[in-house]
Amino acid sequence: MSNSIAALEAKRNDVLRQISEIGDMRKGSITEAFRCCGKPTCGCHATDHPGHGPYYAFTRNVGGKTRTVHMRPGAKLIKFEREVSNYREFRRLSNELIAVNETICEARPDPVEMDDPAGLKKTSRKSSRRRPQAK
Repeated sequence: MSNSIAALEAKRNDVLRQISEIGDMRKGSITEAFRCCGKPTCGCHATDHPGHGPYYAFTRNVGGKTRTVHMRPGAKLIKFEREVSNYREFRRLSNELIAVNETICEARPDPVEMDDPAGLKKTSRKSSRRRPQAK
């Protein structure tokens, strides 16, 4: 059994190492959109035309309110995509770490109980509440 615990602890250390190597992360999501413009004669109003774009939006929730950052393709978008991807990897590894820790906790043997565990018995205490005095 200690052999499997050692393997689980090695797995936990590996997950912790991977978490420490993630780097910058950002919670949120990135969406891609194509839009029609305001010119009625533009080709984007045709049903077979996808619209102008792509336009990208990074959305996150801050204090119960949605915050959005709009951006076009380029270095800023690549940076945001990498940071959102790192956050997803962090979440995946965090769930894996919790699962490994739960398995370790279940695999460890219970402590041996002594016949007379000194100081471990619960003793009843008098209530600290004042009782009303009889008149």
